[in-house]
Amino acid sequence: MTRSIMDQRHPHFAPDYAGARQLFLAACAAKGITAESLRHPLKGPDGGTVALDTVHLGPADAPHRLCLLAATHGVEGYFGAAVLTGLIADGHLDRLPGGVSVQLLHGINPWGFAWTRRVNEDNVDLNRNWIDFSQPRPRDAAYEQIATALLPADLDTATLAAADAELRAFALEHGVPALQSAVSRGQYHHENGLYFGGFGPTWSRRRISEIVTRHLSGAEHVAVVDFHTGLGAYGAGELITIAPIGSADYDRARGLFGDTIKSTASGDSLSAHLSGTLDDGFAALLGATPLTFIALEVGTRDTQAVVRALRDDNWLHGYGALGTPQATDIKARLKDAFAPDERPWQDAVYAQGIDTVRRALAGLAGPG
Repeated sequence: MTRSIMDQRHPHFAPDYAGARQLFLAACAAKGITAESLRHPLKGPDGGTVALDTVHLGPADAPHRLCLLAATHGVEGYFGAAVLTGLIADGHLDRLPGGVSVQLLHGINPWGFAWTRRVNEDNVDLNRNWIDFSQPRPRDAAYEQIATALLPADLDTATLAAADAELRAFALEHGVPALQSAVSRGQYHHENGLYFGGFGPTWSRRRISEIVTRHLSGAEHVAVVDFHTGLGAYGAGELITIAPIGSADYDRARGLFGDTIKSTASGDSLSAHLSGTLDDGFAALLGATPLTFIALEVGTRDTQAVVRALRDDNWLHGYGALGTPQATDIKARLKDAFAPDERPWQDAVYAQGIDTVRRALAGLAGPG
């Protein structure tokens, strides 16, 4: 059935990765902007190119630099990609404040974006991949207790009921926040499990490190906005920092983005406090440079639907088979869990993304 006019997709949102990349590159070309494309060694499901596309705008030596990241978590990338495309296409970045430059990174986990996965080609969560792998990988005793429940051997009713009962028992004993933390903070030993941080630096981590070193080093202040989906109420946004309340980093984030900032370290965010995040990675790469890193997280479906979609997709790639009707259903539910193809949601989150970037630019420009 043809969509009604009211249900048409937002013009900067695409139906798939290839479309999102085409929209971004077309917006750049229309403005005479040259994008640097770092090609991934693997192809997309259509056999097409998969790449991290990056654009630098403004003076190379600007003292204040803003970096925008889309598709850290693959399938979540539709939101950030739409914001990056709209910023260019609609002229929001045509005239930057003095002393400010902008670096846009479209599709930083391009394989996951293309293949409708939250993780990368190695089942690695890019936002857990930034630990120091020269040291022993941390173990997570809490995750060990629920690892089997998070990757059941089958999706039949009895197996899922037993897995759900195991997770409920953990929550009753330790509390729901402890369960959320055990599931999502990051683990480094179950390579087929959820929120796996990897056994070493991924392709995306290496490419991002190169871009950060080339374009963000030497600044007086770097601000980063990382666009995410899947946590919170439908269409509602939260600005998240890992910095604890009262720290200099937290105060700088509040000064730049306002008093709605929430801290994972202090426990007032919807998100658990995570390990091996991009925040940690950027901080290590930039050294003493003041860094203000926030994630803009926007809600989609209820928590159970999101977790169920993640678990089913994880099962599909661990035990199932692609190209089956079951796989098609799982992929559709995963995409819906992180990128609802609904105009009201797209309009709401896009407006928040643009507003967040505007605030960042104004804050970096300073008074006057």
